[in-house]
Amino acid sequence: MKMKYKIIWSKDAGEEFIEILSWYKYNVGKNIAQKIYSKINAQIKKLKDMPGIGKTVQILKDIGVNDYRQIIQDNWILYYKVEEQNVNIISIIDGRRNLEEILYKKIIDGKIK
Repeated sequence: MKMKYKIIWSKDAGEEFIEILSWYKYNVGKNIAQKIYSKINAQIKKLKDMPGIGKTVQILKDIGVNDYRQIIQDNWILYYKVEEQNVNIISIIDGRRNLEEILYKKIIDGKIK
């Protein structure tokens, strides 16, 4: 029997997810925020059984950071790292933002190693 992976949220990722949902709730509507939550949460649930489904993160690979993966859901990119039986959710970023700048800042701040 296949063992399920444990999902672990970083503080940043949790805060980013709440910010995304809050923005949509107050600016577009509660129903849209709930749909976004459901879509992203469905992707996260898949990681419990299939943590390798995400693509490698080319921006990070280019600078020698190879252990991170990403899943793109609509406009949002979920970044995570698999370690042993854990899937560590590192960040959820709106893909319309400057991804390089955000990821490099996380590296400088020691949030991505």
